[in-house]
Amino acid sequence: MKVNRFTAIMMILVSAVSCQHKDLCYDHPHNGKLRVVFDWTKASGTVDENMELFLFPDGGGPALHYQFYNMSGGVIEVPAGVYRAVCANAGAGANRFEGTSASYGEFKVTTRAVNKAGDIIVEPDMLYSDHLGDGIDIDGVSEQTLVMYPVQKTPRYTVILRNVRNLNGAKSCAASLSNLSCGYLAALDEAYDDSHIQNFDMSRSGETELEGPFIFFGHRHGGQRAHILMLDFALQNGSDMTCTVDVTERMAELAREGCMTGDIIIDLNIDIPKPISNGSGFQPTVDGWGNEEININN
Repeated sequence: MKVNRFTAIMMILVSAVSCQHKDLCYDHPHNGKLRVVFDWTKASGTVDENMELFLFPDGGGPALHYQFYNMSGGVIEVPAGVYRAVCANAGAGANRFEGTSASYGEFKVTTRAVNKAGDIIVEPDMLYSDHLGDGIDIDGVSEQTLVMYPVQKTPRYTVILRNVRNLNGAKSCAASLSNLSCGYLAALDEAYDDSHIQNFDMSRSGETELEGPFIFFGHRHGGQRAHILMLDFALQNGSDMTCTVDVTERMAELAREGCMTGDIIIDLNIDIPKPISNGSGFQPTVDGWGNEEININN
C-alpha cells in the first residue's frame, strides 16, 4: 500500500501525541481499592447500625470519611497514599465526630450539650471503636486490606438506690452525676480532659428500690475530681425532696478494675413523704439537683 508524505507525517504526529498522553496519565495520583473488615471477635457485643471510617493522610490534611451500611465492612476506593485510621459506630444521634480536619491524635467523639453554658451534657450513645496508628499504604495498584477490631469504649454503669420507702409518694426521680467527660479521643484511647454534669433517669425496680443505667465517655483525669450523684424526687404533694451522694470511690474502683459495666449500690435509707391523696405513684423523670449529703456503703 502506498502512503503519501502528508499521511505519513500525520501518523507520526498522532503516535507521538498518544505516547505523550500515556506518560502524563501515569503522573496523576490513582485510587486504590481498600477492603475494610470490621472484626467483632474482640467485642462483648455488636451493633446493628452504620460504621464510620476516617482515614488521616500521613502528610496532613482533612480526613477522608467513609460510611458502611454493613457492620462487617466492604470495599472502597481511596486515593494513593499512606493513612492512619479510626473507626466508630454511627450511634443513634447523640454522638458527634470532631477533629476530622485536624490531626489523627485530635480526632474526638463527643456528645452535645443540654444548655447554653455547655456544662450539662446529653448521655452519649454506646461507642465501639478502634484505631490504626502505624499507617496503611494505598499504592493504587494492588488491593489492600484493613482489619479493624471495634470494642466497647464507653462504660455503662447502673446506680441502684435501696431502702427508699413510700415510693408511691413520688412522681419521679431525676439523677445527675458530676465530673464526667464530654468526649473520647479515639486515637489515644482516653477520655477528653474536661468536666461536665450528665443527666440520666431513675426508674422503680422494686418496692423500695430504684435503678438507673447511664453511659459515659469516662472520668476527668486531670487532678482529683469528685463524682457527686445528685437526686431530685418530685413528690405527689407538689414539693421536691433532694439529696446528694459522693460516689467517687466506687467510680474509681470500677475504673481501676477496667470494668465496662458495674453497679453503684447506695443504701439511701430515706422515707418519701406519703401523698395527701391517692396518686399514680412513681413515674419517669425530671431534671434536678440535690443538697443533702449521704454516705455511701459499698
